[in-house]
Amino acid sequence: MINNELIGDVPENAADAAKQWRQLRTRIHDAFESARIGPQRAALLALNQSLMNLVEKGLDPKDLENFREIRGHGYSMMLARECLVNEQVDLKLAQAVVQRELSSGRMAANHPLRDLKQLVAFAEHMQRNLAKAQQLAPKPQGAFPRLFGWLLN
Repeated sequence: MINNELIGDVPENAADAAKQWRQLRTRIHDAFESARIGPQRAALLALNQSLMNLVEKGLDPKDLENFREIRGHGYSMMLARECLVNEQVDLKLAQAVVQRELSSGRMAANHPLRDLKQLVAFAEHMQRNLAKAQQLAPKPQGAFPRLFGWLLN
């Protein structure tokens, strides 16, 4: 294990990474969500790419297609999240993020979110799904949450 200052311990080899990829992905996404500045988010995107490349080497070939789909969706979610300001896509920020990702080599030249219209549409779709998930989330049980639930909403 190597200690990473952004997410803690990370595996050094493909076999260990493949066993832990879901937890690694969650830790990266959680850290990305709490990161507020571009350089920190860029570092997390770079870490995500490195770790997911390592994971790919350790996965069973029959699992690769599903993993790549999940990996791609996770990357797109992080990009869209970074471009949101007050739950709206900031086009100048989006353009800068896309340019940074293209320059770094993390974003392929043919990535669909390179088109800002698609990025905006994806971010709006993501926001709608998040709002729907929050509405459908189970409400806390017990006397305390019921009694003081109005304070939390």
